[in-house]
Amino acid sequence: MEAEIKLALDAAGVAQVRKLPVLREHAVSEPREQEHVDRYYDSSGFDLLRHGFALRVRSAGSRHVQTLKGGGSALAGLHQRTELESEIDTEAPDLDLFARQLRDVLPHLAKEGLPALAPVFVNRSKRSSWMIALPDGVQIECALDVGELQHGERSVPVRELELEIKQGPPAVLYGLAQQVHAALPVHLEHVSKAERGYVLAGAVKPKAVKATPVALRRKASMGEALGAILANCLEQMGANERGVIAGDVESLHQMRVGLRRLRAALAMVRDMIQLPEAVGADIEWLAGELGDARNWDVFIESVLPALPLPEAHRPGMERVLVASREEAERHRNKVKAAVGSARYTALLLALGAWIAGEGWKQAGLPSEPLAQAVRKAAPQLVQHAAARVRKRARAYDLHRPECLHKVRIAAKKERYAREFFDAVGHGKRAARRHDLLAGMQDELGTINDSAVARELVAQLRDRVPQEVALLGFIEGVLAEREADALPRARRHVKARLRDKARF
Repeated sequence: MEAEIKLALDAAGVAQVRKLPVLREHAVSEPREQEHVDRYYDSSGFDLLRHGFALRVRSAGSRHVQTLKGGGSALAGLHQRTELESEIDTEAPDLDLFARQLRDVLPHLAKEGLPALAPVFVNRSKRSSWMIALPDGVQIECALDVGELQHGERSVPVRELELEIKQGPPAVLYGLAQQVHAALPVHLEHVSKAERGYVLAGAVKPKAVKATPVALRRKASMGEALGAILANCLEQMGANERGVIAGDVESLHQMRVGLRRLRAALAMVRDMIQLPEAVGADIEWLAGELGDARNWDVFIESVLPALPLPEAHRPGMERVLVASREEAERHRNKVKAAVGSARYTALLLALGAWIAGEGWKQAGLPSEPLAQAVRKAAPQLVQHAAARVRKRARAYDLHRPECLHKVRIAAKKERYAREFFDAVGHGKRAARRHDLLAGMQDELGTINDSAVARELVAQLRDRVPQEVALLGFIEGVLAEREADALPRARRHVKARLRDKARF
């Protein structure tokens, strides 16, 4: 299992990275320069890609190495994957060797018979690699790759520094990456060369990535479970980065969902941990940037098209739409700038270091809550989240939208808590409660969307002052919808209060 962090560089960074003291002064070997050609093979139906694997043959001079990579996980740029590597005689893959490798990692595909393989894309790069040694016997291989991925006439540049742990805990990589980031404008590369090559070849298109179930061992400690939950949230955020930078609305939404899940997980265990203050502040900064952009997207895609618009207002609606799209674009550009910023990369590295290094153990808080079995801790945490929903529902005036919004936030955190622990929950009962919470959130969400939309309409008054009558009409329709949704929302909340089922 390899463990590495990839840092993407700009052209200026390539010239500077090897001069960095942290990489030069700890070097225990001279840089080894090597030009290589990596050919990535797959079937015409991209069977390996569909199963999450990549087959590469690296040729450097007369030496050829076949590598099958795949599976594993990613945490804030730290990739841990299965890697099977062997020397072969030519630049074409050794199919007998491949068959044995395939049986080890994809037995079901191996039984179906080996697919016919052909090169899909090529990576032509110059690699400069050297070893560094850190205290406590830690050894890290540094590899600077500069070149390009090619498919036919198309190509994309490759400029990245790989930090691979050879001896020691993978968490050490974050400290080194943070020092590199402090000196150079780098950002975490969440996508492998193989994935980028398949995109270049047109085999896949970047798309929004939804949350995946959290894999938990039933015998895991709560500390181990917390690490898996937070890593799962960060993985969803990282998987949507390229879509966000490309301006994809759904990718932005899913990155925001990943961040919301992360915040909910941290809130769930707030009494067990002590998150560094600066990290917490940066999380809230990012949440604000994503939230503002998402609000305008919802307004344009869902709110405005659903309005019963009189014919007389249709010309004015075009002007309102233009102004709304300009606002949405402005906020999406702010998100792109945020995701490409040094602050964002620093946040991911700090979170990754804290999670991988189990930073909660160094906070001086009691260790018992995180040392207990997750099967014991999970029901307590879920019931605590459920109790907060009931407490808010009973304490607040449910005829007021702002109070229902607070109930909605608590319900969302309960739902996330239940989803985090699905692997150690209880099937049918858990599904029923999930459906109940989902229904309540839908109704409460309608009220919240209307309230947010009215705030955006108020902002548009300065942008399109000539449409004050239309904006007033829109506000009136939204107010009516909010009023209509209130009784349904209260019924859902009361149904949740009657539900006494436990985790």
